Amino acid sequence: MKIGILGSSFNPPHDGHLKISNKAITLFNLNEVWWMITKQNPLKDSKNYLPLEERIEKISSIINTKKIKTVYFEDKVKSNFLIDNIKYINQRFSKNNFIFLMGSDSFSKMSQWKDYDEIFHQIPIVIFNRQSSKHEILNSKIAKKYEKFRLDFNSRNTIYKKIPSWIFIHDFNEKISSSNLRSI
Repeated sequence: MKIGILGSSFNPPHDGHLKISNKAITLFNLNEVWWMITKQNPLKDSKNYLPLEERIEKISSIINTKKIKTVYFEDKVKSNFLIDNIKYINQRFSKNNFIFLMGSDSFSKMSQWKDYDEIFHQIPIVIFNRQSSKHEILNSKIAKKYEKFRLDFNSRNTIYKKIPSWIFIHDFNEKISSSNLRSI
């Protein structure tokens, strides 16, 4: 199976998560998208978090297809870091082909993540534009570092065969964010 992983705190989940997931299903012919929820993003303040159970309930209420599933591995993995969860997924579900789905806002901060270089060597990455210009993203520190591994959109079917690899979906522009929703 081809599976996209959208990692987030989903605090709260919103239409932007659905749009990224549905677009990825179409563009990459995915069988499923797993919304991999985290209890706590290591780079964010925990005081603004809804309880995990409440976020999972909210996810269930907005998912509009059987192709999107909620997964949670942190208790098994004993870590809330993406790299540890991706390694677990690659070992536990090794017969599947995975890609990691993320917004450009997260991609531009990826160099702050634990073992971000290793993430690139564990899973192909698809970045969806969010409130950024193509120029801004492609000139970010992380994009420059991994420039030679960027695939052209027309090569998207080879993404499962090449690691490291990444694709920037620049004609996607979703501005909604969980942070904005919390501030309303």
